[in-house]
Amino acid sequence: MKKLFFLFAITIIACVGCGKVDPEKAKELVTALIQKIDSGKYAETSGYYTDEFNAGESLGVRTEKFKKLKEVFGDVETIECISEKKSVDPDDRPTVQLVYKIKHTNLTSLEAFTVVSQAGDYKVEQHDIKQQ
Repeated sequence: MKKLFFLFAITIIACVGCGKVDPEKAKELVTALIQKIDSGKYAETSGYYTDEFNAGESLGVRTEKFKKLKEVFGDVETIECISEKKSVDPDDRPTVQLVYKIKHTNLTSLEAFTVVSQAGDYKVEQHDIKQQ
């Protein structure tokens, strides 16, 4: 009985850290995504988003949006994370919400990202872009 209790306790302790999102790793993911978009490698962006995000918008539609945004905003000059918040999504999955101020050659954008852990990898669940 003591062995069973011990194994149960170890399992609970091990699972406490399951699914948490490390803010530093989330920032690395988002920075890489921003750079991928800036370089025009739109076809490679799908790997940065969750399966649900990709299912909600085709790569072709997303590519056209990114091209229009690039035309209006210009090239990325600086990237600054201005806000970081741990939270949960509607499915009660742990998330990190990041807001970036991105200075482009023409305009500055504020971009909000929600990062989750999906199948052991960090993925962007939401990505909102606004002009500052």
